Amino acid sequence: MYKVSIVLLLLAAAVSAVHIQQRYHGQDIYAEPDCSIVEDHAQMFRDISDPTHYWVCPEGQEKADYIQCPDNYAFMEKEQKCVVWEKWQWVEPYTK
Repeated sequence: MYKVSIVLLLLAAAVSAVHIQQRYHGQDIYAEPDCSIVEDHAQMFRDISDPTHYWVCPEGQEKADYIQCPDNYAFMEKEQKCVVWEKWQWVEPYTK
């Protein structure tokens, strides 16, 4: 009985992991966005690992463009533009 419970628990965990993986979209972790689901092609997406860059999904393109801010600038998602470093502030990441 104990072994059957463990097997069922492991099976449930595996099914959950597959389900979570299927719902993943690039925007959820600030990686390259999934352009196939982007509706607003003017929206800029933050790169959480490098604030000097951001992503955009031009209409009709499958892959996002990775754009660098000018020297001494960093991207602010709320403002949807690059701002001078002195005005840039860290914003806690969120997931959708």
